[in-house]
Amino acid sequence: MKKNILHHLIWALVAITTFVVGSKMNSSNPEQSAESKRGLQSSSSSRRVVTSAENDSNSRVKSTRSKSKSGSETKEGSTLTEEGIAELGAIFKDGNLIERRLAFAEMLKQLTPDNARQLREQIAHMSQDSAEFREFHYAWGSIAGDEAILHGKDTPKRDMAASLAGWASEDPQSAMAYFNNLSAEEQSDGTHMKWGAAFGLADADPQLAAEFAVERSQSGDKDADKMIHIAAAAALKSGDQEEVTQWASNIPEGDLQNTAFQRIAGDYAKEDPAKAVEWASNLPEGEGKNHAVGSSFHQWANRDPKEAANAISTLPFDQQDSATYGYATSVVHKEPAAGVQWAANIKDPEARTNAMVDTGRVFYRRDREAAQEWLATSNLTEDSIQRITGGK
Repeated sequence: MKKNILHHLIWALVAITTFVVGSKMNSSNPEQSAESKRGLQSSSSSRRVVTSAENDSNSRVKSTRSKSKSGSETKEGSTLTEEGIAELGAIFKDGNLIERRLAFAEMLKQLTPDNARQLREQIAHMSQDSAEFREFHYAWGSIAGDEAILHGKDTPKRDMAASLAGWASEDPQSAMAYFNNLSAEEQSDGTHMKWGAAFGLADADPQLAAEFAVERSQSGDKDADKMIHIAAAAALKSGDQEEVTQWASNIPEGDLQNTAFQRIAGDYAKEDPAKAVEWASNLPEGEGKNHAVGSSFHQWANRDPKEAANAISTLPFDQQDSATYGYATSVVHKEPAAGVQWAANIKDPEARTNAMVDTGRVFYRRDREAAQEWLATSNLTEDSIQRITGGK
């Protein structure tokens, strides 16, 4: 039976090759490229699970799903039998790389609330940190909700958070109602449930993910800053600068909004530092703008220190401190002495002290003797020096 399955999988790969070639030929169509863009708030009903197989080649999974007709791969509308599940499990465990990917994709395609437990047995040997283990439970959660999560209570592995993520991606309201009824310990400790909520909401709607991060911050969760990064990464996927800017602007002013603008600017600067600076410079006045300018120059300095340094002097005076801060905290990792000198050029006293402390710590770790000589003439307070040397 396994030979029969593999025979069909081989023919599926032939179809895949044809599909991929055709896809590449069509990729030059500008109308098709325009249609491929999506907004920040995509409908949850149009979502599908992204597996490791799909990451490797979306066309491979599509082709496999439509072309494979082996005993374990069922026709549309038919039910995967127990024998078919066992056969897929055997291939997933013992097959080569491509066979395992095809088998796993078929498992996700055929997954239902009724057969989920038996299919789960086929991936039970995987590490809880493996992509397949997480993706399976994400998929299960997306179709079964709390049933998938409750199953995880009886297993030693960390699968509940992935199931919650899948549930939240499809039905944020129900998933969050469940999450909010958990105790503080159940939400945070070893279950990682808060991370499941953060990732699932980001997949459903970056705005919901940002609101969740704000709520966690207000309740004292020190990981809220990381959660806003998750939400920002999801927002950036839209590729629409105006929408992304509006998303960050909707976050209440404060540390989380600053982090959001900083993350966005950093991503933009990796592609085009000058355009990132232009975008950041046009933001409304405030700390969010300052963080965006600083992050842009931090990335720019890492890419081309000389070009970035020349660009600082072309900025309006009120933006130069933020740019210098970002520049100094970047170049200090390659040239510690230059980094602390740039930090000392900042005009605002508080920002200058913070920049000198940040760069001074790097200098002190890299070359303690030279850093101590610099500290002796830095005019920093004893308290600031202690922050650099580890006394505080």
